[in-house]
Amino acid sequence: MGEGVESEASAREFRIYRDALQQGSSEEIRVDAAVGLLLQNDKQGRDALLLALQSEANSQARQAVCKALIKSRGLSQTIDSLEVFREPLLGILQGESIEQAELAAEAMLVFDYPVVSSPLDQIIQNKDISRQARMNAVYALQLRTEPAALRGLIKLLDDPDAEVAKAAETALQEAFGIPVGTSRTVWSGILDELGLKSPEDIRRERLLRQEMKLRQVQAERDRWQKLYLSALDKQYESLDEPSRGRVILDKMESDLDPVRIWALDRASKYPVIGEGLRGKLFSLLSDSSRDVRLQAAKVLMNMSALNPAAVLLERLQLEEDAEVKLAMLEALGEACFFAFSPGSEIKLPEDIKLKTFDMAAGYLRSESAEDCIKGAEIIRKILELNNLSDGSMQSYLGLLNDRYRKSVSQDDGLRAELLAILAHLCGQGGAKDSACSLFGPLFVDAMVVGNDPALRLAAVQGLSYVDKVRAFELFKQNNLLQDPSPAVQQVVIDLAGQTGDTIDLEWLLVLLNGNGHSDRVWLSIKSICQRQEVGFLLDWLPELEDIGAAKGEYIREILDIAEQKAAGEKDQELLSRVREQTIFWLAQRKAWEQAMAYLSGISYSLSENLYSDRADFEAFIIHLYGGAAEKAAEYTKSKLKVSDIGQDSPLAVAINGYFSEKDIEDASKRGFFGEISSIPKDDRPNWSAFVGNLDKQLNVHAAQELSVSEGGGGE
Repeated sequence: MGEGVESEASAREFRIYRDALQQGSSEEIRVDAAVGLLLQNDKQGRDALLLALQSEANSQARQAVCKALIKSRGLSQTIDSLEVFREPLLGILQGESIEQAELAAEAMLVFDYPVVSSPLDQIIQNKDISRQARMNAVYALQLRTEPAALRGLIKLLDDPDAEVAKAAETALQEAFGIPVGTSRTVWSGILDELGLKSPEDIRRERLLRQEMKLRQVQAERDRWQKLYLSALDKQYESLDEPSRGRVILDKMESDLDPVRIWALDRASKYPVIGEGLRGKLFSLLSDSSRDVRLQAAKVLMNMSALNPAAVLLERLQLEEDAEVKLAMLEALGEACFFAFSPGSEIKLPEDIKLKTFDMAAGYLRSESAEDCIKGAEIIRKILELNNLSDGSMQSYLGLLNDRYRKSVSQDDGLRAELLAILAHLCGQGGAKDSACSLFGPLFVDAMVVGNDPALRLAAVQGLSYVDKVRAFELFKQNNLLQDPSPAVQQVVIDLAGQTGDTIDLEWLLVLLNGNGHSDRVWLSIKSICQRQEVGFLLDWLPELEDIGAAKGEYIREILDIAEQKAAGEKDQELLSRVREQTIFWLAQRKAWEQAMAYLSGISYSLSENLYSDRADFEAFIIHLYGGAAEKAAEYTKSKLKVSDIGQDSPLAVAINGYFSEKDIEDASKRGFFGEISSIPKDDRPNWSAFVGNLDKQLNVHAAQELSVSEGGGGE
């Protein structure tokens, strides 16, 4: 009973193979059927194969048997009774179909050369058969690596039939890379070398030569392709926009893959895609070229306004290439995100979004890190739209949570990338609150993983979104202020600016001195200062001076903050105190132009008596060196009203210092002298003497200059 069942199964298998060989819908099916019959290793299988080989009416079945015999050379199973195929193959070799003859020649490689050498020689020497049949036999010799076969080709160089001789010479050139026209002496030397080599050595050398030739052909092809595309670029750039659109559409119809890819690249940058171009762009998603389909998907990734979602979904379900499929899914995810975003005019059926979700979830579960991340990114984008039911949102958040937990045991960077996506969901979008609640504990755990800076970065970013105040406390507790990762440090620094207090200014000041974060550190310091009282800011300024930060105008910025706050509080006394500090600082730096602008900006007036004596004196210095002689003289006059001014008074010392400055123009000095000399000197003997001395100094200096000038002129 068992043998009968087995026999019936074998017979059924035979019929399936036989029918598939004769009537299979594709070459792959027919070849697989022929291989199946070969592997049966029985007479009825061989008979079916022989019938196909001998059938001139069914060329597809005949070619399938040849290809199966070619494949059999790489099979681990031994094929019995191969010799029965020799005569049918020799018959095909003598036929008129070059394609079938070449397949038969390759199939005959299953035989050792002595088995076919004599029949091949007979075909070549037979002058009564067609020239093509003889040349087919030459091709069969060309495929052989045995020295005897190559020796036969060399003999054919002297064949009376010039076409056969030429075919032999071309075959040798293909086999050895030796130019056509090589002398017989060279060939004789080659034959001697071949006698010392095995067929395997000869085969290996021929493969190397063919590989080199292939590289040369590819390099030449690439060169011409580059030249053509460069010329196409130049032509395209010279056209107006409508003409460019027509060129893009025309080149999308090209039968050359690189040209269609070129057209896709130009379409991605074209300002307005019309309906015709849109339709053609969509059609390239089903192009026969895998590279064209891939490029079309990548282009549509950034063209969601064309509403490609339905076409992408349809093609995605049919696509077999993994990379192209993933690119289509990315474009589909982007198209859904665009269509379902607020304000979008595109209306998509809800089921397209749900199918996209399901496909992305499949990729999310993948063991491939790249596929997993792509799936997670698509889910993230659509979750952020806030147009899912609460149940669906929780379901997909749960999927992300589960996949992240699984990634903890993987060591390929996936964990960090997934956590970054979870952090992103906590930062914005409709799923923010639920994401913060679900993922918060994950960030706390990952924050302290010492050997993965990317993971810690994602963790601190996520915690910053969940609860800034608590996050900052956790960062300080776990000493992330000193994290070896600059990126992690940056998050901590930024968060300090958002939630920190005066106690945090101390460590921020330490970081301010050149750790690569100075600008961001300073922004955080300013943010903290914005939240403090004016009195604190003024008392804290010496701390800033102690670290040498004054050179960067940091102090001026804090003074500006303090002034704005004091002005907002409408506290004139406090405002005057702040402005005095600014006046002192500007005078100390001798930033006269900047200081003059500041005094003008605050409408400084000596007569209002808003400032201390020291502030008024520093304002006098600013006016003096800033070229405001009249205002400087006004201060001098106010002092003279109170008392006489002697040579050793601070005011006289300051004026003497001014007149001693060599960098100040004489015209400015004389202008100021004119102002102060006109002040009444009644009952002010010390001042009168002081002004007289200044006058003498100016006259002496003028005389010296005149003498130098005249002396120079005399020469």
